[in-house]
Amino acid sequence: MTRCFLGFELSEASRAYLEGQLRPLHGRLAGELGWPLRLVPPPNWHVTLLFFDSLQPAEREEVWQGVERSVAAGDWAGLAFPWSALSLWPSPRRPGLLCLEAPLHPACGEWTLTGLLHEAPFSKGTVEHLRAYRPHITLMRFRRGRGARLPRPRDWEAVQGELPPIDPARVVVDRVSFFLSTVCPAQPIYPRERTVPLAP
Repeated sequence: MTRCFLGFELSEASRAYLEGQLRPLHGRLAGELGWPLRLVPPPNWHVTLLFFDSLQPAEREEVWQGVERSVAAGDWAGLAFPWSALSLWPSPRRPGLLCLEAPLHPACGEWTLTGLLHEAPFSKGTVEHLRAYRPHITLMRFRRGRGARLPRPRDWEAVQGELPPIDPARVVVDRVSFFLSTVCPAQPIYPRERTVPLAP
């Protein structure tokens, strides 16, 4: 059984743009202020669509067929999210991630894939995440453990004026991929099992 997920991938130009905006911020937060933050490798930046705790190879094949039907139906052609802000997730009081987030995306209810969530193997995914879809991109992660001092809400408030502006028009997705969730120090980049452009 394999942990895996579907995700929208950023265009290469979008990755380069975000990296240029975020590396100085990471240097400030992790270097100067000592926050226990690590920058997620840019090749791993994505917008999670549906996560599966475990799927057999045949089930992954069936899920991918559903993805291909969505692409063929044009569900994601020209997909654009109105990125709004950099934020600490799940909250500044309990930070685990630094994300770029967007508001709830009501159009997800019209996607072919969403209509399959009541059927196995799609029902094995994080279906509530997709039914109330709030897109986000995990850009940095907080390290926990001995000696890790997480920032407090007032620390986050103090750096608000230093957060780089993010132009939503420059952060676009252009393909959907099936990732295997097997990241480790020896393999820090998510393996991609399949990829297809969003336009049919």
